[in-house]
Amino acid sequence: MKKELVRHNINFLEHPLWFQDEREAEKSLQGAVWQDSEGYIFKSGYKIPVKTDAIFLLYLILKSQEANYSDTIVLTQYQILKDCEKGHSKRWYARLKDSLERWKTVNIRFSGSFYDGIDYKDMSFGVIDAWKIQKNTNKLEVRFSPEFITMMRGKRFFKYVNFTEFKQLDSSLASRLYEILSKSFQGRNTWEIDAVKLANKIPLAQIYPSAIIKKIQPAVNRINKHTELIINFSFRQKDRGTTILIFTKIPTEQQEKITIKQPTFNAIVVDDEFTRVLQALPEGKQDQKSLMEIIRKFYKEFGADYVIRNIKYAKKNAKKNFRPYLLKALKADWGIVIEEDEEEKLLHAQLLEIKNKKQAILIKSTQAEEAKNKDLEQKTKEYIANLSDKELATLREEALETLDPKIIDYLLAGSKSASGIGARVTLKSKMNTIVKERLAFR
Repeated sequence: MKKELVRHNINFLEHPLWFQDEREAEKSLQGAVWQDSEGYIFKSGYKIPVKTDAIFLLYLILKSQEANYSDTIVLTQYQILKDCEKGHSKRWYARLKDSLERWKTVNIRFSGSFYDGIDYKDMSFGVIDAWKIQKNTNKLEVRFSPEFITMMRGKRFFKYVNFTEFKQLDSSLASRLYEILSKSFQGRNTWEIDAVKLANKIPLAQIYPSAIIKKIQPAVNRINKHTELIINFSFRQKDRGTTILIFTKIPTEQQEKITIKQPTFNAIVVDDEFTRVLQALPEGKQDQKSLMEIIRKFYKEFGADYVIRNIKYAKKNAKKNFRPYLLKALKADWGIVIEEDEEEKLLHAQLLEIKNKKQAILIKSTQAEEAKNKDLEQKTKEYIANLSDKELATLREEALETLDPKIIDYLLAGSKSASGIGARVTLKSKMNTIVKERLAFR
């Protein structure tokens, strides 16, 4: 299966960005509001986004990611529909525009804290700021909200979602559950949650555990069928009226191939992100038991990017005793310096590129304006030269009527004085200006 991995902020896997009820969405022409108990408020000023809209958005995020998280991307509508495996009828072109309009009206408000660990009393942001179709090329230009793109980068609080798997899931519920499980299996293979609490996260209309289980089981079956994520689903009664749902990730053949085998250390099955962490270690140290224990601990607590940046820092600065130096770096997060330096370099490169582009546009515009003015000067000169005596007198009279009375006095005094010479230059300039204005509007 082709892997098109989209870096997805954990917050938008935990809290819904789209909803399952398509009938209700079509009715919500005036928008809707949904909120949970954790301070997350979803507002839509138009139709509520559904699974189709989630596919389009995930694809656009993927393209932004490929363009180094540019907040503006330009694509053909045909390409979007093709890569999202939609049709090319007029209905689908109209549906794509409708989807963009839905995302443009979405606003997220959160009171509390996101997974970046920073408390926010209140914050609000959109998803898409604007979209337009260029008339001459018929290409679609989409501009994301900068805050949304920053959050999708996620720093260390992100999870990769396989776009190919997501769009192939033939159930909205399975797709939403897939998002939640992608986040919930971060650093662990078993996840338990109260049935009603999961229903609120999705969200599901069902409120009784038995009804929720009947919905979840088919969704799990679809995930097992259409994705590389293999799950065993079970449940247990905790108290009367309380049911705990248990999701266990089963290692696939591909995962078994990357199982770390050591004769004196219990082998563990790792996912792609943990493999990436191990590969960041210096060669010769990737199979050391003491390092493995340290890496696994911080990976589970802080995620892959956190550990990798501190490994990079230790590799660069540890002269000897790599393991204790790395442990100190992980505890204090010394590696944040490297990440900030890399982001600073990236920002500098982006700013330089934008500056050069703007400079090139300015130069081109200036050159075009100079060429236009030069052409207008020549046409003005030719126009005046071809006027009859009567037409020239009329033009001169029109120019004289706009001149300051002092200039008129200088002209009457004659052309021998400096003032008279200057006045004649002023008159000629005014005549040229009148002709330029006429020619410019032709």
